[in-house]
Amino acid sequence: MRVSNSFALFSVATLVGAWDFSFIGRAVYATQKSLGLQPPTVKIAIIGAGAGGSSAAYWVSLAQSRYGLDVEVDLFEKDSYIGGRSTVVFPYYDEELPGQELGASIFVPVNKNLMRAVKEFNLTLVDLQDEDDDFGLWDGQQFVVTYRGSLMDKARMLWRYGFAPSRSSKMHVHIHPSSYVQKMTAQLLEAYTPHVAMWPSVKALSSAVGLTNFTLVTALEFFTKQGVSEKWVTEMIEAATRVNYAQDITAISGLGGAVSMAANGASQVKGGNFQMFERFLEHSKAKVHLNNTITHLTKTTASGKHPKWTISGPDTLAKSTTYDHVILAAPLHLSGIKVESDTFSASSFPKVDYVHLHVTILSSTSSRPNPARFGVDSVADVPRFILTTAEGTRNGGQAPEFQSISRYNTFEINGRKENIFKIFSLEERSDEWLDETFGADTIGWVHRKEWDSYPKLVPRNEYPPIKADQGLWYVNGMEAWISTMETEVLSARNVVDNLLVEAFGKGICPPAAKNAQPKLGKSVAADGDKVYGWDC
Repeated sequence: MRVSNSFALFSVATLVGAWDFSFIGRAVYATQKSLGLQPPTVKIAIIGAGAGGSSAAYWVSLAQSRYGLDVEVDLFEKDSYIGGRSTVVFPYYDEELPGQELGASIFVPVNKNLMRAVKEFNLTLVDLQDEDDDFGLWDGQQFVVTYRGSLMDKARMLWRYGFAPSRSSKMHVHIHPSSYVQKMTAQLLEAYTPHVAMWPSVKALSSAVGLTNFTLVTALEFFTKQGVSEKWVTEMIEAATRVNYAQDITAISGLGGAVSMAANGASQVKGGNFQMFERFLEHSKAKVHLNNTITHLTKTTASGKHPKWTISGPDTLAKSTTYDHVILAAPLHLSGIKVESDTFSASSFPKVDYVHLHVTILSSTSSRPNPARFGVDSVADVPRFILTTAEGTRNGGQAPEFQSISRYNTFEINGRKENIFKIFSLEERSDEWLDETFGADTIGWVHRKEWDSYPKLVPRNEYPPIKADQGLWYVNGMEAWISTMETEVLSARNVVDNLLVEAFGKGICPPAAKNAQPKLGKSVAADGDKVYGWDC
């Protein structure tokens, strides 16, 4: 059932009101002030320096600067760098050569937090939207589609899929301007306004913005029920789900499928997306501790007092400091962290499995993969971007050995030109496989990386909690709903807002801004570039 704008906004106002215990924090804070007492410094530990952890530190700093809150923040990161699953690698490990994203690669114009970060931190965007005019769809045995944008190619697409492309564009979560998705986008974008200042759970947010119907069924079920051609769904939409989330259309949720198709206007930060997260921390007041692995979170409670948390690991600082609040900005079950608390329930965390992805980046003197590898006559017949579908496998054919192969930058080294290719696969691709695919003696440099890259976005309506225990907050619960850099930053904003309200009775923005009555039916676009959290 589709939720109307007015109903969704009413639901949002209701859920925020039901969650608003800010009067408790305000009362305690005001009482201490009236008695001439200096409220104690609130100490916060953040674990993880990816999109969620770095932005959480920044959101806290915005509230500090607005209200003069007495807060100290320590951020702990097990790796030696900031950015989490957003990092780059350079050919031959030479930083003078063009870098390539290893993990989180792109974002789009409606990702308001990331776009605002680029603007605030004076970063430069690289537009990627014109890089998809030369692609082929491989089913493990043959190219079922090749497309380079010619009139003949468009005619072939129309013959194969009919009007499915325009109809499926109406399912995009983000950006088709005059479609069903525009209305869905407007609902989702309410999370960037005072109308949806906070939410108590991912499930409540999903319901309030009218996206629950996307999450309860597979993308195949969702799109075909909307009347989209099954061929278009199992080939073209699946190509998007396999390259973006390494998941087939028969397994991923309708929301995951829709997000996969929402790459219009894609861009990335020149020099690496990780720079956004470095800037978040540079502009925060957090003390950053890299190369610090946390293994235990232990809650201690003195009679009549707010519980304290001790975080421990190899680092001595972590062992000797206690915190009023801990923000966990890493997948709990992948972090290796043990939570020791008599009120923490592991059963409150529904199981969320992650895709184990192999990323292979290489340089080759070949401009395209080996045509013999793909059963075509010449290099010119091999597309620049090779996407895949599992439809041939479902019909008894051979499975594709990769999710995608993409060609990116060209550079010169030692007097020769080399091209950068990136391969996503669920298993490691051997040197022999690479030689067969690109031609023996053409490969100059290879870098392999394994990631637990993103959750398996299966249909679900239960998610990990935002507040895992008193004083323990969890950013990554939203990943099982939508997994992007943007939604990690959005989730971090919500966590920090809830934490600050509990501790101080005020969030990132003044209470008046959050309690403003929504104007039913008003488009978010009418508010221009205002983004809740950045603007109050």
